[in-house]
Amino acid sequence: MADNENLITILSIDGEGVRGIIPGPILAFLETQLQKLDGDDAGIVDYFDFIAGTSTGGLVTAMLTAPNENNRPLFTAKDINNFYFEESPKIFPQEPEQGQQFLKIRHSLNWYDAITRWVKSVWNDYARPVYHSVEGFIQWVEKEAFFPKYDGDYLHHKIKEMLGDKFLHQTLTNVIILSFDIRLLQPIIFSTLKAKRDDSKDAQLSDICIGTSAAPYYLPPYFFEINSSQSTKKFNLVDGGVAANNPTLLAICEVTKEMSQNKGSPCLNIMDFSKLLVLSLGTGSSKRDEKLEVGDGKSWGLFSWFMGPNNTAPLFDVVLTAMDDMVDIYMSVFFQASGFKENYLRIQTDSLKYIEASTDNSKKENLENLEKIGRDLLKKPVSAVNLETGLYEPIEKQGTYEEALINFAAKLSEERRHRLQAQGTSG
Repeated sequence: MADNENLITILSIDGEGVRGIIPGPILAFLETQLQKLDGDDAGIVDYFDFIAGTSTGGLVTAMLTAPNENNRPLFTAKDINNFYFEESPKIFPQEPEQGQQFLKIRHSLNWYDAITRWVKSVWNDYARPVYHSVEGFIQWVEKEAFFPKYDGDYLHHKIKEMLGDKFLHQTLTNVIILSFDIRLLQPIIFSTLKAKRDDSKDAQLSDICIGTSAAPYYLPPYFFEINSSQSTKKFNLVDGGVAANNPTLLAICEVTKEMSQNKGSPCLNIMDFSKLLVLSLGTGSSKRDEKLEVGDGKSWGLFSWFMGPNNTAPLFDVVLTAMDDMVDIYMSVFFQASGFKENYLRIQTDSLKYIEASTDNSKKENLENLEKIGRDLLKKPVSAVNLETGLYEPIEKQGTYEEALINFAAKLSEERRHRLQAQGTSG
């Protein structure tokens, strides 16, 4: 952790399933810039005091900070998207073509006004040729209504295989990963520093990643226990995005508490942003696509909120996008008011098409398009949410995100060199 005179450097990564691909090119570009400044061995983990993540961002956080046999990160930033391309189709297997035809018909129905027609005509015209039997149709209804969309078995296996028996206290820098306990109805914050102080908070990284990724509707909730020398703690977890899909503000709050508890450091005032250097990476939203229309609003029951266009879940899009933007607004206001607005950089796009914004669209063409969106974002102007329009709009004289990241890398490099020099002097 930084000492009294150092900046505190924070990297924050949003959640949202396969859209975790979007920050990939941005992290890779930043890592390349750091290597140009400090050598080929430089990695993201060497420059941030804290890396925070929610959901898919929590998984990326673990991948960047979990140690390999050489005590270096399991994954470099350049490796992250290879994981998404290889594993996403297995984590989120897509419906067969016949099933997709039936889903399209399902989405075209007005649930509130036409339930009788749905029962009769869907079976006669669509379900019979697709499922060939009443039993097949019943099995489909049972799966859609009473079970998560995916069983999560492959995701659980892959994460455990990848992270092995590594624990939270072993991460190469301090991590903050958020989940939500549905039994306690409260956020659960997994922190490296807390794990080092208290073994009852030292969970396996695999359990943390599975818990923070358990998006309601898409994947099942996850249960595990921490058996410590003092007690046994039980967790019933779902995706941390239900509490904070953008974990930037959460990370700053946690850093503030940690600094105030550190006897060697003065209490960091929550409004004193001069000591913070924050990079916040979004995973995109589809604000500009405007595919959702309320109409008279009377047909927007449970079905409509969970079954939107292109097999999406509008409820999650509305809630998570609102939370993401509010956090960004808070951060922008706080940093501008403190006079240190250049210490905060949020990289986000609101121009996804609705089908691109789907949490689980693991088709190859969509994954490739998401990666392209991340690359193209580097060339776009630095932007912020306009409170009047709700859209991201360019900030004058701020250049492109690529230029901003080059400057950010220079600050990170300077901060690291300052620390190394201080260590050499004290040594």
